[in-house]
Amino acid sequence: MAKYTFFGIQVLFQIGADTVRAELRKAIAAAAENPEMSLADKVLFWKGVVAAALEGAPRFDLGFWDYIADPTRAEIEFDKWTSELEAESATTAAEVGAAPAEGYRMSAKPEYVALTALFLLEKGGNSDATVADRLDLPEDEWWKRDTFVGLFETIRMLSFASVRADAVYLVPGSAEDGLSFDDVHGGGWEYLHQLS
Repeated sequence: MAKYTFFGIQVLFQIGADTVRAELRKAIAAAAENPEMSLADKVLFWKGVVAAALEGAPRFDLGFWDYIADPTRAEIEFDKWTSELEAESATTAAEVGAAPAEGYRMSAKPEYVALTALFLLEKGGNSDATVADRLDLPEDEWWKRDTFVGLFETIRMLSFASVRADAVYLVPGSAEDGLSFDDVHGGGWEYLHQLS
């Protein structure tokens, strides 16, 4: 039976006047239209996501990353993140369905967008070895903006033949909305760390 590890990155970046959010939305929408991507398509897709994310890197404000080597927890963690983010990235009332009402409300003052990249990697495979090596960091570097740049760059090094599942989310999902300071600091995002 195959075993997996979990690798996830989430950053909240400040909304700017550039096209970062639009580029991310465009890439994610295109991927949604092609759910049966080839490995080559997957590489191109993630290169586009990473390029857009790195363009916004100077505005990375809060972040979180995790690597779970325990196969008994890895799939559970991937499923937990994806199910919660599916609800939070909903863009219409119909998509929200049974999700909490606060998942679909316009922010009074949109300031942030959350970008999340999630991967379920074959334990011991090329991608798992690459991620484990790149995440072997001193604790005082875990929450630095440069570290998150390196984490996104790691995605471009993945061999998607050894990636069991991957997902990317932009929250909020609508082009006009964003998370306000109060949204972010009012609960639900406490696990995020201030990046320096």
